[in-house]
Amino acid sequence: MNRQGGTGPGAGPAVERYLAEIARLLPGPPRAHADVVAELRSGLLDATDAHRSAGLPPAQAALAAIREFGDPARVAAGFRAEIAAGLARRVVIALLATGPLVGLLWVATAASSHLGTRAGGPWPWASQSPGLRVGICLVAVAVGITAWAAVLGIATTGRLSRWLPARPRRAPTAAAVAGFGAVSADGLGLLLLATQLATTSGKLSPIPAAAAAAASLTRLTLARRAARRCLAIRASLT
Repeated sequence: MNRQGGTGPGAGPAVERYLAEIARLLPGPPRAHADVVAELRSGLLDATDAHRSAGLPPAQAALAAIREFGDPARVAAGFRAEIAAGLARRVVIALLATGPLVGLLWVATAASSHLGTRAGGPWPWASQSPGLRVGICLVAVAVGITAWAAVLGIATTGRLSRWLPARPRRAPTAAAVAGFGAVSADGLGLLLLATQLATTSGKLSPIPAAAAAAASLTRLTLARRAARRCLAIRASLT
């Protein structure tokens, strides 16, 4: 028995058309709802088998199973919150996992290049230029917002969600805030690097600076894309 394509002639195409309509209505990229489609396919084929065992031909058995599952729009709506929570959790975990690595690269760049410090100064922070101090403070704020939103996103998609009021938009909102916070932190880091290149390029250590810039640019691009997806999936929820 072919579980992927159907349980007999005429059953597979009807089931796949129904699943394709549901997949079209689900939010997020196709890989985000692959498990949902696979689960629905398995249920539909089981229901089709049951109707065939009752004596229906394959095509009619598939149509009977589809009628039991109901309107594709209603089925898709029932899975939107689950898909949104899964996407949000993947985004915030990725941000929390990559944040320390990117941060260490910037710290290594600053330490090896002595950014903003004057030789012999006993208090390096006090000897930094006002612009650099403000930039570092803004980066710290952006990192704090990213971490806070990411932790909230994990909490609202894990076991803690059982004791929280059901608010489907909360997880993708937290993930979007964390994503744009990461974009801000990495963008500010790149801006500080560009400023240092324009003013004191000779003091920069090229290898750590290049590694930090590449990591931040990559993370910025991916975080921005993920945050926009979270906002899009949030808009589809009620």
